[in-house]
Amino acid sequence: MEKRFFTRVKFVENVSINHDNQLFFGDIQNICLQGLFIKTKHSVPLQTSLQITVFCSPDSSIHLNANVVRCEASGIGLQIRKMDVNSFVQLRNVVATQCNDHGRIMRETYKVTNCIH
Repeated sequence: MEKRFFTRVKFVENVSINHDNQLFFGDIQNICLQGLFIKTKHSVPLQTSLQITVFCSPDSSIHLNANVVRCEASGIGLQIRKMDVNSFVQLRNVVATQCNDHGRIMRETYKVTNCIH
C-alpha cells in the first residue's frame, strides 16, 4: 500500500522539461508540494535532475528543479529539490485551492521550506 505524506491534487497544465540541454514537453497529471507526475513519452533515467517550467498562464509560470523518482510507460514521477519563493507561492496556491484542510497544507508548507531558495 502506498502511503503519501503530502496532499496530492489533480492539476492539468503543460510543462517544459530541460534535460542535458534537450527540451521536451509533457502534461502534469497531479501535483503536491513535494512532487508531481508528468505524462510524457520521453524516457528519463531514475535520479536524473531536471529543470521544469509549469505554464500556469501567459504571465505566470512555476520553475522547479526536480529528480526523477519513478518511471512508467505513461510518464515520470518527480521529487522537487529546489524552487524560488514565487514558484513556491504559486504551487502552494494550486494545492490549497483544491484542498479543504488549510491546517494540513500549512503543516506541509513547513516540511518543504528547505526546498525554497
